[in-house]
Amino acid sequence: MKKIIRAIAVMLCVAMVATSLYGCTINLEVNVDSDTPVAANNSVQTAPATTAAPATTAAPATTAAPATPDASAPATPDAGTSDAPAASAELSSSSSKEEIIAEYAKVYNATKATGTFLGKDKMECASVIIDGKENGALKTAAGTFLKSDKTDLQLPPTSESNPSLECLITAADIQEATYNDNGDGTATIKIIPLETTNDKQFQGAQGKMFNVMEDVGAALASVPIISWSEGDANSNVTLITKEGYAEVTYNKDTKIMTKADYVLVTYADIVHCNVSLGLIKFKDKSANAKFIYTMSFPQG
Repeated sequence: MKKIIRAIAVMLCVAMVATSLYGCTINLEVNVDSDTPVAANNSVQTAPATTAAPATTAAPATTAAPATPDASAPATPDAGTSDAPAASAELSSSSSKEEIIAEYAKVYNATKATGTFLGKDKMECASVIIDGKENGALKTAAGTFLKSDKTDLQLPPTSESNPSLECLITAADIQEATYNDNGDGTATIKIIPLETTNDKQFQGAQGKMFNVMEDVGAALASVPIISWSEGDANSNVTLITKEGYAEVTYNKDTKIMTKADYVLVTYADIVHCNVSLGLIKFKDKSANAKFIYTMSFPQG
């Protein structure tokens, strides 16, 4: 029983980190007598905090924004595509990264401005590693514990205070960008951002492309069953975002998307975690988990 309860405790920690990542819901009831976790009616919702959106490059010259580009910079000084060349009239598979990102920015901004291209999301736990070994049982259990099925979502990254936020990604943030003419009046762009660690919303390559988590420390601080043998969540939970991509198909004439998938892949490295399950307590546990968060458009 002790081994099973310990595994459940580690899974709880992993699951709580996942809830802080994406605002998902965790449903869990631990039946100590049978050593079996089952779904419960009571759920804990841990939504990411909202960070005020940075100023966008679309602000007119008459606003309070600095008049010169080398003045004090906002939270994301390289937001927008002002440094990228204008997209060529006809892109091709051999177009430069700068040309493709310039085209993506036009497509993103035009599509988001319609306010009608809405999506849905889902989240899965792709792996759970305990003591260096893949734990298939906990990986399967995570599918029961975690749930994300929101709808009517705007293109990422999004902000409640500024839903019309324009494209932030630049060529400097990109590992790879490809363009494909589909031959039917549409084209597809695929973008892979650079790998980052502990990105915040609207900041860093991943934060400018996806809805990344904002503050794991604040999210986990409100979870009473979790504490830390040393340090805190911010020092004991490392989030590495890599391997994710955005793939969008759009009408070449209107620059409006017809289909899009934003796939955020996050590796969570958790150390020094204490988990308290009633009278049963475990200290200084560690785990690694891989989460895949997908936003699909349109949602129909």
